[in-house]
Amino acid sequence: MPSSPSTPPDFLLVGGGIVGACLAEELSATGASVVVLDAGREPGRSTNKAAGVAVPSLRYLSDPEFYGWLRLAKKDLDADVARLEPEYGTFSVARPIVRALRQSDVDAHGEALEGAGAGRWIDRDGLAAAGPGLKLPDSRRYLLDDGGLMVDGRRYLDAVRRRCLAQKVVWHQGRTVREVREERDAVSVVTDEGTVTADRVVITAGAWTSGKGLAEATGIRPQRGQMAVLRSGERLGGIFSSAYYLAPGVGDDVVVGATEEDSGFAEHVTAHGIGQLLRFATTVMPGLAESVPVELRAGLRPVSGTGRPLAGAVPGRERVFMAAGHAGHGLLSARHTGKGMAAGLTEDDWDALPYSMCPDHALGGSA
Repeated sequence: MPSSPSTPPDFLLVGGGIVGACLAEELSATGASVVVLDAGREPGRSTNKAAGVAVPSLRYLSDPEFYGWLRLAKKDLDADVARLEPEYGTFSVARPIVRALRQSDVDAHGEALEGAGAGRWIDRDGLAAAGPGLKLPDSRRYLLDDGGLMVDGRRYLDAVRRRCLAQKVVWHQGRTVREVREERDAVSVVTDEGTVTADRVVITAGAWTSGKGLAEATGIRPQRGQMAVLRSGERLGGIFSSAYYLAPGVGDDVVVGATEEDSGFAEHVTAHGIGQLLRFATTVMPGLAESVPVELRAGLRPVSGTGRPLAGAVPGRERVFMAAGHAGHGLLSARHTGKGMAAGLTEDDWDALPYSMCPDHALGGSA
């Protein structure tokens, strides 16, 4: 990669996971020149390890603005499935999702659940029809949503990246960024192979957003998620979500996930974590006891101190922006984030991104 391109790109993105890829496609569609630098041997170090349940989580019900944003994100993801799969191959599985809730959660969020479009309550007969083979306690209440979706992160990213390349996005793989230096008229990005400049830089490096001079004050940290893929004669009719979840993969396998662990950058599976998942799987669906674990996986989710993604200008910078902290909903919200960021970066229209996601608000402590 040349150290000083003759014409610096309009935008340089640091990180080539699903958020960076969707943003690169959205920016290039406006006519902007875009370069992506990704440190891994292949794109999407964490995207490729994501479990793939792509529905708005009920944990955000207490924040109507953000939960509504996630519901809009699901519509954009559904549109991506319809747009990209015919050209690039299947990367999703649409199945109903059954959520198990404690009565205390129902009592606390009953009104929000009724108005959130999260599904409909089902009784034991409905549960037996929706989840044959599941052994579930009578002490829970069960919510059925016909709009459940599983997404294979590797395949989704491959489709978006191929669209980026078709739109002339320049994509450099295996390029580690050491430092981002904002100057008066441009941004210099120091890599392991030299220095490049761009008009503006967006950090889309996921769990690796903080540190090494990359938006060091963002507070983004890694959260390990372990999961297991099981091969079995048992077939899931849908997604089951409780403390963990069981879900059909894009193939015929069963996905069991996922832990939430503050373990730093420890990116390996553990006996304890996998043991918890397998106990859950075989308790909820006893027929999985004879299944064969064909893959054990651990990835690092990027989480922020606010529990919301951070998308916008890095505080104290004018030409350096960020889009990171998507936790367990990166696959769900990457396209919607990309659209909102592209509108902000090219038209100065940031209204599509919730105020809770503004880095200056989240990190500066403004009211």
